[in-house]
Amino acid sequence: MKSRLHRIEIRNFKAFREFILDLKGRHLLIYGPNGSGKSSLYWALYTFLQSARKPTPGVAKYFDPADPQNLLNLHEQGETAPMPGEIALTLRDAATRIDTTYRISQTTHATHLQPAILKGDLASDFITYRFFFGFSHFRNSEKFNLWPLFEKEILPFCVSTGGKIPLDGWLKIRDGKPNPYSYSGLAGTDAYDRFHQNTAAFAAILPGIVDSISIEAQRFYNEHFAADDPDNVTLKVGVTTLPSSTGNNQDNFVFTIPVIEFGIQIGGNTVTRPQAFLNEAKLTQLALSVRFAASLVNLNESDLKLLVLDDLLVSLDMSNRMKVVEILLSETFANYQKIILTHELGFFHEFRRKLGASHPEWCFLRLEGDAAAMIEAKSEKTYIQKAEDYLHGHNLDEAALCLRKACEDTAKRFTDQNKVIPTKDFVGLSDSLRAARNKVLAELPVQLYEKVLRNTPDAYRNLLVTSSDDDIETNTALDNPTKGRLKTNRERLRRLVRDEHVERLRQITLIDKILACTERVLNPAAHSGMPPLYEKEVQDALALIKRLEATLMP
Repeated sequence: MKSRLHRIEIRNFKAFREFILDLKGRHLLIYGPNGSGKSSLYWALYTFLQSARKPTPGVAKYFDPADPQNLLNLHEQGETAPMPGEIALTLRDAATRIDTTYRISQTTHATHLQPAILKGDLASDFITYRFFFGFSHFRNSEKFNLWPLFEKEILPFCVSTGGKIPLDGWLKIRDGKPNPYSYSGLAGTDAYDRFHQNTAAFAAILPGIVDSISIEAQRFYNEHFAADDPDNVTLKVGVTTLPSSTGNNQDNFVFTIPVIEFGIQIGGNTVTRPQAFLNEAKLTQLALSVRFAASLVNLNESDLKLLVLDDLLVSLDMSNRMKVVEILLSETFANYQKIILTHELGFFHEFRRKLGASHPEWCFLRLEGDAAAMIEAKSEKTYIQKAEDYLHGHNLDEAALCLRKACEDTAKRFTDQNKVIPTKDFVGLSDSLRAARNKVLAELPVQLYEKVLRNTPDAYRNLLVTSSDDDIETNTALDNPTKGRLKTNRERLRRLVRDEHVERLRQITLIDKILACTERVLNPAAHSGMPPLYEKEVQDALALIKRLEATLMP
């Protein structure tokens, strides 16, 4: 990507009265309870990119108080002098660092046919939970027809092999009215002929698009979800009814909309009604495969590429969600600037734990407020920052609870580095710390640690390995290449004893100290019937856990 989304400004639009967010080119993970503006942010970005290829009236209506289709904030509109509705995005060129701001409002349509926004619209992708609900809402007796979902959730982002925009072709025939102005004579005949031609043109490109998605969906499913299947799962998405039109007058005209069916085979046996046979998690995996496949086969080159996900994984348990997180963070989607919105705080924390709370390429925020008031995006503090706040307020029990969570988070991230570990099984703090300790120990020769290094003070550790290589140099039984190898290996041993193993020893000692204070300070359940916590105890625990994070996750 040559451009990154740098700043978002939204005024008097849906849940927002006035909202400003400085992304500075980073990816965004944002949490907010229902009603805090997550979906409004999603629709603001979607509306903005889509505006590039819409006529000006089709954009102005969203900001026109007199238009019944306006998307203005009701509370702001109740003010004596409401702010004009507006969406503005600032893009920063990665090479020149030059910012360009584009705006849409009732009177401004600065995105219209702008190449940067046009290409960004085609290259970006917006995925919402509605696709997955729609994928599984069919009654047991219904045909699994994906066309209604395809039309709304996939077609707007598709391109054909000929470079045409399929949505434009569909919009020409979608209403099924070849002669809306009731022309008669030659003009009426031309209107019907033109409609038939447009219908045939769309019918010609639709199967190729769907077939390519079907092939990619199978590959995606095999790569990411098939490992746990007891039997081979084969999926197919295909056009079973092409769009068609016949007739040349109002009395005999017939328009047939497309049908796109979805089906699977399990172990070679056809499942005619997947919605009746599969559980919700498996249906969601299949839906993810289809939806992500649509993104991957419609890749477009663009300076701006957004991947915007709104509560995408609500129907999956945490272990399956984290599998999807791994996919999102993989090379598959490396060229997108990601904006991920969720109303579940647990998922937010697990996602942030995977990345690390201080990841320089990510912004972690929470939305606060509602449509009647000002909605703000605030930094979601880490557990250590929260513990410090509670400690300053002399709320020692809450500070200890936050420190416990921070300690668990650090230990798990260290133990689980470079992989996503499902969190469906509870792992206690002590077990997490011991797992981290074992990982450190695995990097040490145990006999060397137990019998030599552990009982040698830091000041004397250099004495364990001679600092001089004179004995090697004066050994006449050794040739020069052998002397060189021996001296190199001796220097490696010096570094291990002097530096690398020392650091491992410090990590183990630090973990042992934290384990020692677990029951007293970090175990809130242990407080009942015990003397109250003292501020010095919590301060000491805070210092230990800060050191743990610094040494395990530098």
